[in-house]
Amino acid sequence: MVNWHRFVPTNFEYDFEQNKLAAPSVTFEEATGCFFSDFQIRRNKSYRDRYQPIGKTIGGRRLKIIFQLKPNSVVRIITG
Repeated sequence: MVNWHRFVPTNFEYDFEQNKLAAPSVTFEEATGCFFSDFQIRRNKSYRDRYQPIGKTIGGRRLKIIFQLKPNSVVRIITG
């Protein structure tokens, strides 16, 4: 079980060719920034290996990101 209050990602992955962050106008920097502020986390209902953090960007924008947690604390961002 992940201790989300102490979680620090070691790296981020994102498929820029399929850029699913563009439709909701979320940048990669905003998506990664949510992990370095206070956030709440929920499991994704559709996929057991995915999570939904709800947090704020450094600029204060409230976001919900969908990501997959891979081994060694690597975060694969799916969409926002």
